[in-house]
Amino acid sequence: MPATPLRWFFACSLSTATAFLFVASTPLPAASISSNAGAAVRTAGVVQRIDAYAAATAAARDAAGMLLVSIEPQVGDPTDAAGSRLEQPDVQERFAADGTPWIFCRLGLHEAAALAGDPGLVEMRGGPGIFVVDYAHESWQGRIVSILPRTPGKYYRFAPHHIDELASLPSASLTQRSLILAVRLHPEHPASTQGSCDPALCREAEAHSAHQARIRRQGHHGWDVRAQRIGGAASEVCAESWEDQDLLDSCVDCVASWRQSSGHWRAVSGRHSAYGYDIRRGSNGIWYATGIFR
Repeated sequence: MPATPLRWFFACSLSTATAFLFVASTPLPAASISSNAGAAVRTAGVVQRIDAYAAATAAARDAAGMLLVSIEPQVGDPTDAAGSRLEQPDVQERFAADGTPWIFCRLGLHEAAALAGDPGLVEMRGGPGIFVVDYAHESWQGRIVSILPRTPGKYYRFAPHHIDELASLPSASLTQRSLILAVRLHPEHPASTQGSCDPALCREAEAHSAHQARIRRQGHHGWDVRAQRIGGAASEVCAESWEDQDLLDSCVDCVASWRQSSGHWRAVSGRHSAYGYDIRRGSNGIWYATGIFR
């Protein structure tokens, strides 16, 4: 992977934040794919498998749980890399660990064709992959909060063990969870996300990423005011992606940029009691990332 240049700027004030793109900003339709009577239904602890999209959605909603959908090249292929990973007992135990109900739904590409045009799935790269819809948390009810496209991108390349990380990501938006995932997938295992994901810090990261996207300029604009509002010994990192990349490529790109700066990497790799991450795309096609730690 080519080295990503550093682009850090320091400037003036923070203004009202506006997101240019908030992927999956509307709930995904529950009945995009009809249920069928022959759908497989299996249970392991609080992990249940229902291979019909409408039925799986209804079960996740009724259980106030999380819906994980695996779109695979062939229906029910026992050798499929993602599907076989989801069948492993140790993987299911990871998802069951915190007591939140999970519904696993495995679909073939043909079955999932009705979902292909949904704007919430623009980050799937038009092929197989995994997405997660949150029915467990009121703030994200019915929204896609994670996507793992299996089609290789510029920087993000799917591996089956990436599925395991979905089990422990915090309750947050798609953009926040994607950047947190990119931090956790870095080969040096930076420790900043081992603390508590603080909703207040996530809101600050969201607002500042949206501000950078709105003005199309990276920097720690208004940090003095933001730090005072946060309180304590807070710190912040910012980065920008190359233009015209998708969400996960840009998240991986921004983490790689932080790695090139000892000061930024010290914050990203360090242990903190609380953290918040977010990333937003500007009208120039560049994504702007923010991490805030306390």
